[in-house]
Amino acid sequence: MKRVNRLARHVAGALLTLAAALPGFAVAADDYPQQPIRLVVGFPPGGGVDALARVIQGPLAKELNTNVVVDNRPGAGGILATEQVAKAAGDGYTLYINSPGSFTIWPNLRKVPYDPAKDFTPISRLVVMPNVLVVNPASGISSVKDLVAKAKQQSGSLNYASGGIGTIGQIAGEEFNMLAGVKMQHIAYKGTAPALTDVMAGQVPVTFSDPTAKGMIDSGKLKALAVSSAKRSPLFPTLPTVAESGVPGYDVINWYGIVAPKGLPPEVNRKLDRAIAKVMELKDVQEALAKQGMQAMHESPAQFAAFMAAENAKWADLIKRAGIRAE
Repeated sequence: MKRVNRLARHVAGALLTLAAALPGFAVAADDYPQQPIRLVVGFPPGGGVDALARVIQGPLAKELNTNVVVDNRPGAGGILATEQVAKAAGDGYTLYINSPGSFTIWPNLRKVPYDPAKDFTPISRLVVMPNVLVVNPASGISSVKDLVAKAKQQSGSLNYASGGIGTIGQIAGEEFNMLAGVKMQHIAYKGTAPALTDVMAGQVPVTFSDPTAKGMIDSGKLKALAVSSAKRSPLFPTLPTVAESGVPGYDVINWYGIVAPKGLPPEVNRKLDRAIAKVMELKDVQEALAKQGMQAMHESPAQFAAFMAAENAKWADLIKRAGIRAE
C-alpha cells in the first residue's frame, strides 16, 4: 500500500511538472493578482521617485484590476527599503521603484545588506532623466569650455555641489573630472535642494542637478550649460550635451525602474511587464512625468537586467579610478 501511495505521489508530481511546461498553463499568472499590490518607495513623499510612483499608481491598478498602494520607506538613501524588499516574498505583491544609488552606486562604495543582481527580479526601466550642468549666473562661466578652462586654472580649488555621497550628481561630477582632465572638488549636501540653494547663492559655482532645477533655470536663477546624456534630451531641447560641448564620451543618466524580490514566477513577470508597457505608453502618464522632468520609457526584463549590469560595471570602474569613498 505504501509503495502504491509513493508511486501515486511521483505520478502526480510528474504530471504537475509536465502541465506547468505546457503552453497556456500558468496558474500563477491566470490568478494574479488576487490582492492589493504594495509599491515600495525608498524615499519620503515629494521626491522624484515618489512622484513617479504616484503617477503610475492609478493606471497600473486599473490595468491589473487591483489596488496598488504606495508604501514610502525612507532611510539611508534608499538602502533601507532595498534591504526590506530583498527579504520580501517574490509573489508579485511587493514591487519596488529602484534607482542608481542603491543598485549601481552604493554597492560599489561599501558593503550593502543585499545583492542587487541576485536578490531581485528586474521588470522594466520606467523613466530616464539627464542631469543638467548648471552654474551660478554670476560665476562668469557661460559654456562647458569655460568651465573646463576655469577648472584647469583653479585646479583642486573649484568646487562642485551634489546631493550627497553616492548620488548620481557626484558620479556626474567625477565622470566630468575624468574625461575633461580637470580636478573640481566635490562638496556633498544632504539633498539636491540645499545644493541648488547654495549654487544660486554663489556659495558653490557648479552642480550637476536633476531636472528639478528646470524652474530655477527658466526663472534665470541658474544658468544651464548642457545635459549629461549622450543624446540631447526632449526635456531640454535647446541644451547641447556635455559630450558635444567639448568632453567626448561623456554620458551620465539618471533613471528609475521597477523590480520585484527574487523568485517572481516568469508568467507573473510577463503579466506585469505587459501591464507596465501599456501604462508607460499612456499620453497622460507621459505628460505628467514630463512635468517632473522624466522621460517615460519601457524595457523588457532582460533589457533592464543588461542595462543595470552595464551601469554597475561602468560606475564600479569610475569609483575605483576616482578613488571615491563612502564617508
